[in-house]
Order: sequence, then structure tokens, then C-alpha cells
Amino acid sequence: MRAGVVALALLLMATAMVSATDQAWLLGRWEMTHDPDGGPKDSLEFATDGHVTSTKPDGQRVTGRYVASEAAVQMNFKVGTLSVIITLAADPEKKHLYAKSARTGNTAVYEKRP
Repeated sequence: MRAGVVALALLLMATAMVSATDQAWLLGRWEMTHDPDGGPKDSLEFATDGHVTSTKPDGQRVTGRYVASEAAVQMNFKVGTLSVIITLAADPEKKHLYAKSARTGNTAVYEKRP
């Protein structure tokens, strides 16, 4: 029974992942347009090969990997020996990505750029 539940969970997770052809909405550059916590207005660049690059206003870049589903994008950045995992929620129209702060509960907004 337990093996069946695990197999079903894995199947559901696999089908929830978005294929590369379905990720067209995500690919490209996204800019932070609103951060109630006053953080630096960084940008994110999603590539077809599963890499994401975060660029700060001063030009500093950090590269990581991402996995997307219909409703969210999970990014994994290596900072020294640590993995920093950030999950962004997508709106239904896939025009905005939302980053909720674990510290304050506030939500920053990213918008797709041409």
C-alpha cells in the first residue's frame, strides 16, 4: 500500500512538471517591480536549459537551476557551500511571479520584460 502511495505521488509530481515547450511563458528576463521590504530590484533570466541567473542592480550575478510547474518556479542557487532554494508563485495569466518573504510575510513582484 505504502509503495503504491509513493509511486502515485511520484507520478503526480512528474506530470505536474512543465515540459520545455510549455515553459515559453517563463523563458527570458523578469524584473522585480515591487518589493515592500525595500530589497534591491534584481532581475531573473530563465534559460531553456534549466539555468536561471539572478542579477543585482550593481551587476553582481548568481547562477542556479530551476524547475517549473504550472503554478510555481523553484530556483536553487549555490552560495558557497549552501543551497538557497527560492519558490516563486505564478499568477494564472503567467504575467507575474510572486516571492513571499519568509521573514516578513510580504510579497515582492516580478514582471516579464521583452
